Amino acid sequence: MMRAQEAGRRTARREAPEIREPKAEDRNLVLLQRLRRQRVERYEQERMRAKAEWRRQRMALRDLKQRRREAQREAKEYWQRAREEFIGMTITSGQYRRAKTIYERMKEIAAQRYLDCQEAVAHCRLRRSGYFAACLQLQQAQRQHEKLEMFRQELRQRQQKGDD
Repeated sequence: MMRAQEAGRRTARREAPEIREPKAEDRNLVLLQRLRRQRVERYEQERMRAKAEWRRQRMALRDLKQRRREAQREAKEYWQRAREEFIGMTITSGQYRRAKTIYERMKEIAAQRYLDCQEAVAHCRLRRSGYFAACLQLQQAQRQHEKLEMFRQELRQRQQKGDD
């Protein structure tokens, strides 16, 4: 009879309550967030490259403008000297004509440098638009990343409320 009572005790034991096992966190959102972060970093690098390229282009434009100004100044000074020498009767008319052709050549060089400057301005504007496009792209990627982070936090809060 003892065995029967022991056997009864075994069956009379209470079962352990069912405890919900914690759900495994969905890794897809974490992976998506990591991809978005990498995209933001890549866009930041592209923006920095575009900015450096734009800056380099502006420096080149600045140098071209300076060379153009110097060429114009040299031509003007050369012509003024030649005229003063001719008026002062220190050079002949043949030397004066030669000085005039040299001055015309110097003016053409200055005009060509002006055209080079205009071309450089166009390139500079393209680089500028590329930089601002990269800034906009980065800004949009950062917003998407922030939205994803807010969504992830909201999901965590809901899971915690559901667990409580």
